Amino acid sequence: MADDLVFKVAKRRLQEIGDELPHPDIVTHFSVDEKGRGLIDIFYQGKLIGQEIIETAESWKEKDRLIAYRNILRKKIRLVVMAPRSEAMRVRYMMLELNNWWLFYYMVYGYDSAGRLVRVLRPVPLETKTPETPYIS
Repeated sequence: MADDLVFKVAKRRLQEIGDELPHPDIVTHFSVDEKGRGLIDIFYQGKLIGQEIIETAESWKEKDRLIAYRNILRKKIRLVVMAPRSEAMRVRYMMLELNNWWLFYYMVYGYDSAGRLVRVLRPVPLETKTPETPYIS
């Protein structure tokens, strides 16, 4: 079942990449690793310019994920991480840890059971609650 969902998300994302990067020299390659994650590589004139990872509900929680993301970003290429919508904001918070060390170009998407993608934007800091203004008569 998870494999089917990874393939649904990959199909949708590959279509989006085609729309975002319509250049004839752009080539994509999709594969699934031994953990069930979907991997999309994006090449421009044979050079790797982006890697996208479709995480499963469990795979993003593995302890080495942040290191893997950092290694991709060290290549100075774009990283896109897709996770189940219920986990996507947690993934986004985890990715913020990278900003302590690096300024990178990455995006996080959440996906639903139909494979639809929604971009997860930077979290907004919680507002500090101000005391109510006392009523003055």
